[in-house]
Amino acid sequence: MGMSGPAMNVPRTIVLLPGLDGTGLLLRDFKAALERFCEVTLISYPVDVPLSYDELLPLVRARLPAGDFIVVGESFSGPLALRLAMDAPPGLRGIVLGASFARLDLPLKYVLASVAKFVPVHRIPTRVLASVLLGRWAEPELCSQLAAALSRVSSEVLTARARATLDIDLVKGARRVALPLLYLRASADRLIPSSAAQSIACIASAMTVQEITAPHFLFQTAPEACVDAIRRFSEAIT
Repeated sequence: MGMSGPAMNVPRTIVLLPGLDGTGLLLRDFKAALERFCEVTLISYPVDVPLSYDELLPLVRARLPAGDFIVVGESFSGPLALRLAMDAPPGLRGIVLGASFARLDLPLKYVLASVAKFVPVHRIPTRVLASVLLGRWAEPELCSQLAAALSRVSSEVLTARARATLDIDLVKGARRVALPLLYLRASADRLIPSSAAQSIACIASAMTVQEITAPHFLFQTAPEACVDAIRRFSEAIT
């Protein structure tokens, strides 16, 4: 990207919210890439206590930095980023969603919700998860990182989070997002449908969509493209 130091004309901190595992382990390389132009606060979630979106929100709010910041929500954490944007706490300048959603409009959604009650995420073979989350980018190192991250989290927590993603619907309410929003859509996403961006557009008045050549795990497989998009978004909202 050609940047030798932090830019002075962008919000000084990015708050990074992780995907379903909630550990942040899968975001280490992406965090390091972001730190080339700003400070980064990576928030992790409890690994042994199943918490709903409503219960996770105050945990996130308590970790928000002073000064100007942007929230980046990966996949599962998108609804949390949107909820924060609806509340517009002091210092929040905008949000970025990576392969995420405000509501999941999936075929057989209610069948999946029923299955999620009885099939723990831990029982799904890593190779199957990797096929969905990584596709042709499923290199051995990334697959090992995925397995390691999931192994840190209790089966009860993972199952509860999976069910929460199927239940959440921020579109049907009356609340809206007035802050600038960047949606990074993965071109080869096998998990989140393209309609997810359209649903978010229904509640966001200032939304930009950028497609990244990547699978669902876009921050892990295309970190430079994502960082460049976030940097330009940060500069545009200053």
